[in-house]
Amino acid sequence: MSRAPLKVLVCVTSLGLFSGVWGIDSHMDPSLVPSGCPACHRGHGEPRSPMLPAPQTQLCLSCHGSRAGLDRRAARGDVAPGTRSTSLSSTLSSPFVHPMSDEAFSRHEPGAVTCTSCHSPHRGLPLRGPGARITGMRRISPRNPNRFEYELCMSCHGGEGFDSRSPLDIGRLFNQSSRSSHPVVAPSTESSRSIAPALAGREINCTDCHGNSDPSGPRGPHGSTVRHILVAGYNTVDGSPESSGAYALCYSCHDRDRLLDSSSFPQHRLHVVDERTSCATCHSPHGSIRNRALIRIGEETLPTGISPSLQTGLLSFISSGPGSGTCYLTCHGVDHAPKGYGAIEPHILHGSMPLTGGGR
Repeated sequence: MSRAPLKVLVCVTSLGLFSGVWGIDSHMDPSLVPSGCPACHRGHGEPRSPMLPAPQTQLCLSCHGSRAGLDRRAARGDVAPGTRSTSLSSTLSSPFVHPMSDEAFSRHEPGAVTCTSCHSPHRGLPLRGPGARITGMRRISPRNPNRFEYELCMSCHGGEGFDSRSPLDIGRLFNQSSRSSHPVVAPSTESSRSIAPALAGREINCTDCHGNSDPSGPRGPHGSTVRHILVAGYNTVDGSPESSGAYALCYSCHDRDRLLDSSSFPQHRLHVVDERTSCATCHSPHGSIRNRALIRIGEETLPTGISPSLQTGLLSFISSGPGSGTCYLTCHGVDHAPKGYGAIEPHILHGSMPLTGGGR
């Protein structure tokens, strides 16, 4: 679905006319929370607090941390006996979790990351199909029905905004002026033969990649057993064997057989299978400012494993168009000085020329 129809859908949702998309908030349901507002709020005067009796993370986890905690709240009459809630105890014990500020009462405190940084406890949650992962459909922000999910994520991870040039600001990688990016902010301008047909020309969401690695566990980027809070395996280090599990994240959208035997880049199998080169060595998972096909060569987010060409001193990728290009670099013990692929002859650069990742 393109953005325009969804904007209409979001407006309808915000008026409460589309209950199938936006759920009724359980916090406001007297059958579940018989004590009403006092279940979470106390009288005026708590220091630094929006009328909370404890730091926000502690308060939220008193119900959403464990079954035992919820039973204690029920014993006090705050919630109805037998009430179920999403338990985050195991997810937040994962090796990789989203940072949270343990002592903050509000997301408005400087530098604080609290539950309400992403959630609105008075508004409810946008509903999703059970077990749904990647659907090619826009997801709505769990904090504001008038915004999309990616806009919520970019409010922190966009840093200084789309005009930033900070290497820590991934928002600029999704900028419309960037040469290529995963279709989070807008549909991709290029197509890949390996992409699942149902996703061709569609947009994806941040939580299609970032979230719980346990499909049966609580959704969202709370925690994961996979580094970077990813929903599936994504090996980012060279030297490991290729397998369906090692790159399960990539293969959830890209057909493994088509990718490894791609006519658009015949050396995929050579690099990934034979040389055991990680997808992350050549591709940025978010986007590239100057290169097509998410190629990260010549950009500041280059990982370890690639260095300038020993012969030319250059670190650069030049695209001659889909299916052809030239690399100047040293990787997996081989000096590309240059090495080209595709039907067009490699571009010849001279050592005095500036580094570039350009080319369309």
